[in-house]
This record gives sequence, C-alpha cells and structure tokens, in this order.
Amino acid sequence: DEDDNDLEKTSSKSDTLKKMVQKVLPKVEPLPWSTFFCLSMWCAIPAIAYILLFTQMGYGEHIYYKLSHSSFADHAPIFAGILILSIFFFYVLDIDQWTTSKFGRAFRFLSAFAMFSTFVLIVILVSNEFPYGIITLFAVLNPLYLLVVKSVFYGGNRTRTFATWLSGPLVVVSVLITVSFIVWVAVDYSNEWNDVTKVEAAVRTGCDANFDEYPNCSSGKNTTTTATMATTTTTTCFFLDYSVQPQELVFPNGCDRSCLKVYDTCSNGFILWAGPVMLSLSTLFLGFFCTFLRIGEGSTDEKDVFNFTKVWLFVLFVMWASASLSGAAAGVTTTLVTLTVANMIGSSILLSAIFGREEIHDNKEMVLEKIREKYGDDNLNIARGLFVVTCSPVLLGYFCLSAVNQAVRRIGINPCSQPVNEVECTTVDDDQTDKILTVRAERQLTRMRAWNRAKVFTYAIYWGIAFMILYVLVAKLTVVFLSWMIEKVEDFNLIAVTAIMAGVGAMMFLLPPVPGVPIYLALGIVLPSQGYKILGWLGAILYSTGVGLVLKLFSSALQQKLIGENLSHYVKVRQFVGINSKLMKAMRLELGSGGISAAKVAILIGGPDWPTSVLCGIMRLSLFQIMLGTIPVVLLIFPTCLTGSLLYMSSRVLDNGNPEFPWAGTASTLAASVTAMVQFGSMLVAAYYLERTSESRADEVEAIEDDQEVKEANEKDEHMRKCYETVTQWNAVPLWPKLILTFSLLSVTASCYMVQFFPEVCFVPHELTDTIDDNLGGNVASLFLPLGWAAVALFLACTILLYIFSSWGKRQAQKLVESGQAMPLNTQLENF
Repeated sequence: DEDDNDLEKTSSKSDTLKKMVQKVLPKVEPLPWSTFFCLSMWCAIPAIAYILLFTQMGYGEHIYYKLSHSSFADHAPIFAGILILSIFFFYVLDIDQWTTSKFGRAFRFLSAFAMFSTFVLIVILVSNEFPYGIITLFAVLNPLYLLVVKSVFYGGNRTRTFATWLSGPLVVVSVLITVSFIVWVAVDYSNEWNDVTKVEAAVRTGCDANFDEYPNCSSGKNTTTTATMATTTTTTCFFLDYSVQPQELVFPNGCDRSCLKVYDTCSNGFILWAGPVMLSLSTLFLGFFCTFLRIGEGSTDEKDVFNFTKVWLFVLFVMWASASLSGAAAGVTTTLVTLTVANMIGSSILLSAIFGREEIHDNKEMVLEKIREKYGDDNLNIARGLFVVTCSPVLLGYFCLSAVNQAVRRIGINPCSQPVNEVECTTVDDDQTDKILTVRAERQLTRMRAWNRAKVFTYAIYWGIAFMILYVLVAKLTVVFLSWMIEKVEDFNLIAVTAIMAGVGAMMFLLPPVPGVPIYLALGIVLPSQGYKILGWLGAILYSTGVGLVLKLFSSALQQKLIGENLSHYVKVRQFVGINSKLMKAMRLELGSGGISAAKVAILIGGPDWPTSVLCGIMRLSLFQIMLGTIPVVLLIFPTCLTGSLLYMSSRVLDNGNPEFPWAGTASTLAASVTAMVQFGSMLVAAYYLERTSESRADEVEAIEDDQEVKEANEKDEHMRKCYETVTQWNAVPLWPKLILTFSLLSVTASCYMVQFFPEVCFVPHELTDTIDDNLGGNVASLFLPLGWAAVALFLACTILLYIFSSWGKRQAQKLVESGQAMPLNTQLENF
C-alpha cells in the first residue's frame, strides 16, 4: 500500500510537471516529415543570412566597421527627414485610401514601397550607432519573407493554415541557433565575452572611446595623412598585445584598468556577440505566435496567450539581468524593448495577411470582453493607467497628426479625404465637418473620455512612482551603498567582514523596497575576496552562500514575527493587504501546508522578500513551516553569490595589468543568467500555483473564514469609496483639481521617460565593483547628472501634487457622506 501511495504521489508530481511544461511549450502543428524539413529550410535561410552578415559569428564586425566609416552614412539624417515628410504627407493626404483608380492604387503602392525601402536603408546606415536596428528589421521582414514563400511555393493553401505549419519549424530553427551559439562560444577563447574581446569589438566596429569623461585615459593624438586628407585620431593609453596567445591587454605606467570604461557606452560589440541569441528570441516569438492561429481541435485559447506573455517576459528578464552584469545593460535594455515592439509589428503583418480588418476588430473586442469578465473593471483601470503613463506622448503626437489630417480634409485638397468613411471615397458627411479630429481618432478619444479618468490617471501616477522608486531609489542607491560597504571592509579579516555584512544585510532586509539579490551579490563579492586564501575559491563561495542562507532565514523570521505579527493587530493593515481576498486565501492555503511543496517554495522564493515574510506574519502562519519552506532559497543564493565571486575574480589583475581569470567575465554572465532564471522563474511558478489553487481548490479557498473585523471595515469603507468615486468623476471635478492631477501625471511621465530613454545623461554608471572615490569623486550625489536631478524633482513634484488631489477628494467625499445625500454615479467603462 505504501508503495502504491508513493507511486500515486510520483505520478501526480509528474502530471503537474507535464502540465507546466505544456503551458510553456508551443502547440506545434503535426506535419509530414518532408513538409516539416522543407519549411525548416525556408525558415533557416534568413536566419543564416543574418548570422553571416550581422553577428560576430559571421562578418558582422567588418560590415559595421565599413558602415561607420562610409561617407554615405553621413547622409542618413537627410534620408530620415525625407522619410518623415513622406509619412506625414502619406497620412494627412489619405494616400492609403486611394483605391478607386489604377493610378491611385499604383501611386499608393509605389509610395509605400519607396518609404519602406528608405526606412531599410536608414536602418542599415545607422546600424553602427544603433546596432539593434538590424535585428528589429529582421523581426519585421521575416514574416514578409515567409508570406512570399507561401505565395510562391504554397499558393494552394490558406494563409492561416500555412502560418500554423510554421510553428514547429520556427521553434526548431530557434533551438538550433541557440545550440550553435553555445558551441561557437565554447570552442574558442576569442569567442567569449570579456575585457579583451570587448575592446577588440569596440575597435573593429569603429566605436569611439569616451575621452570626454576619462581624459586621462588617452595616449595622445595620431595624424594619418592620405593623398586627399589628414585624419587625426585619439588612441587609448592601453593596447592589445597580439604577440601572446590568448591576447592580453597592456597597461603602461600611469594607465590603469579603470580606463576600460572609455568603451562602456559601446554596446555594439555585445549586441553583435549576442546577436544569435536575439535572433533565436525573434524566431521563437514568431513560432509561438503561429501556434495562436491554430483552428479546430487543440486550438489556442486566451490562457495560452497569457502564458506566452509570461514566458516572453521571463526570457527578456533573464537577458537583461545577464547583460546588466556584463557592462552593456543600457544598450541591451533598449534592444530588448525595440525587439519586442518589432516582433509585435511583424506578427501584426502576419495577422493582416490572414484576417480582414473587421475580423481582427471583432476578435480583439471578444478578448477584451473576456478579460473584463474575468478580472473586472478596476483591474482594467490599472492596465489603462499603465497604458497612459507609457504611451501618452505617443498618443499626443497621434492626435496632433489626426488634427492636421482633418484640417486637410476640410480644405478639400484631396477629393478622397472623407471623415465619414476612411476606407473609400464617398461624399463628406456634413455632421462631421466641424470635428477637429478624424472619425477614427474621434471615436478612440470618445472611448477614452468614457473612462473614469481620475482613477485611471491616479493608477498611472502610481505606476510611475513605483517605477521611479524601484529603478532609481532602490536599484541605483542600493548598488552605491553596497559598493561603499565593499570598499570599507576590504582590509578586514574574514570574521569581521562576515559580522559587518551580516549586520548590514539584516538591516537592509528590514527595508520594504530592498530585494535580496543585491545583498547576496555583495556577499559573493566581499566574503570570497577575504576568504579565498583560507578556504579556497570554492570553499569561499560556499561559505558566502551559507552566510546568505542564514541571513535570509534570520531576516525572514524578524520580518514575520516582529513586523508581520505586530501589524496583524491593526485592522487597517489587514484590510490594506486584502486578507479576505481570494488571492490571499489561496496563498494562506499553500503556505499553511506542512512540509516542502513546489507551490510553497515558489511563493517564498519568487515573492518579494519583505512583503512575503510580513504577510506570513499578518496571516499568523507557523514560523517553523515558513522557515522550512524558505530553505530552498539556497537555489537562488548560490548562483547569485557565484555571480558576485566571478565578478570579483574578473576584476583581479596580474602585475602586467591583464586579468588573472580571463574566463571569469563570461562565467559571471552565465551565472547571472541562472540567477535571473531562478528568480523570475519562481515568480512565474508562484503565479501559476496561486491561480491553479484559486480554481482547482475553490471550495477550500471559500471555506476559509473571512476576517470579520476586516469585512465590517470594508463594508463601512465601501460607502466612502463610492462617494470618493462620485466626487472625482471627471465632469464633476473643478478646474484646479483637474490641473493638479494632470500636472502630476505629466511630471511622472516626463521623469520616467528621462531615466528610461536617457539613462546615460541622467546617471553616472556605477557597479558593485566600483568605488565612490574613483567613480563618483567621493560624492554620492555625483551619481545624478543634471537631467537626473530634474527627473527626481519631477518625481517629487508629482508625489506632492497627487497628495494634494487625493486630500481634496477625501475631503469632498467626507462632506458628501456627512450630508447624507451620497448617490454614486454610474460610470460607463469602455474598452480601449
């Protein structure tokens, strides 16, 4: 019987694992082997061409160098100006609607083809300055190429059927690209990513060294004279010695290793090196997307789309975390965002070839309706807030263009410009002639006006505040503080360093926004640097892992018992965390179980450190059971400490200035990838188990009794909440509160755009291995450049303005409650 029970448990675990894997892998369309092979070859052709022409595995560096030194590249701004003007006139003159005559259709096609060709030319010409342009161009062109293959060789099949056939071949090509890249890196030292190859890549791609910030790192100017002109270049004080194998960096007297930072802004080399990985991502994205087009048995539902979104975010997070520790975070962040947008554009091209405009619109409305039914209007408002804070500048530009388009239509320059029917030429509807925007833009704006704008704007500001806190206050200042700690304890012995780092780490764990990963990373840098002589490198890494585990368990116990259980006495706190919500009950059900389970471990590892432990205290869970479930966090601590140790090892240099461990840089990037996979993967697994528990164990979740005090407080506050929504209805809000909330939104949007798109002019790059004296001139405030201070000022202004608006709204709501005439308004929430 015991054997049967063990067998059943094993079978249950394997079934659960199988279901999780099935949620991640795409539903590949079964095909005959001959068809599968032919389609795989067709899918591989553009990938092979890209690898040969635009990555370090091929001739990418030589091509980028030629482009950077081509005089033709200087004309890129002219072509860009022509393209912008062409798009402007194409839109405002409604050339896309010229369909009633052969001349109109021909002119429309030639104009679109010329603009697209110009765009491709511009991307190629500026590829050295914006190296992510080529891969994004590939993501857009690849679906077009596959549609051409379909029309030439598979014309007898429906486009949707052909697209579903591509899912398997695209996934196979993606896997083969990744395997080829791993083999290529492993076979030759020169294919690794380290300081030597970083300098080589910067030189070969023509990236200029940054001597403005590091003037002491130049060795002087060299003048090269040709028959037509004299060229003056500035060289670095260090150079590569090719007389030894592997190549070494030579740092003469007066030139130290910190001068390598002159190439920190050169992300070209890293993107060329990691180009096959990004190519694999783009191919994988398209493969997943093709599975969503399946029809009949095994077709894709909205859950598969959500699961794919989670997987895609997981992959992007892993790549970003890896790149951030390789010195190329800024360039790679932009690349990943741009690549995602380009993949979506490419997928849209495939969709437009399969479905008509009306069918796409109907499917979109159906999906949005399902989302609203499942998650409610308030969650939609949260999503709308994110949309507003991220896309409001783009929306503003779109509506301005729409106004110009409508003005041209009113003038009557183009007889095919009608605000009534934007598809074909018809007579102008007199009812529309007084509109400022086009019919389509007016319809979209009307939908947005139907939103609860005060709530949406408030959520948008919350999103911006959260981003600024996590991206600036936590990410930047935590790294600066830990780098200061590393510098101060470098001369202490191992025991003293351990005590200091443990004390500081425990205090940082008690701060709500501080995550555990930077603390583990600092432990991995500091403790092995002091302990490798006594324990050896492996022993020192294991020692730092053990200290990190003890520190995590001790801090979690403090957070749970001292903070969480004391806060549990306050009804407002239990109400704030939603103790009676289905999510919290599902979390209580999983964490309250005895022993160690996958769900329990995933929640305790994947959840944010401080909130998770404090919630365990608020829910009055068993400390022993929580500590038992937290022990597997060592799976996160070890790769993080290993990453820190490898970062320190990569910074150690020999007497000649070359790295003592030249392989440590690449190894640290791989270890960082593992860390990111464990961290973000556990978040996805935790979300999966919580959702599964809420659905499959719904009866057990409902059986958990509500907190009566919180329930009564919720009922009492519900009337106040409705009154607050009543007084903050946008049409009922006076002018000055509207201006305050609007300026708050504009401030936080501007600050987020500054730090996200212009990080190099907002902050001085600072890593855990840097020192405040050398990198920031001994002043922490030097981390912020003038634009960074402006972003911080706007962030503070938005916070103050939001507080003023909220205070006004609460006062007005209280007056409404006291008057006894509260009558909440019904708000019609439209889809966007």
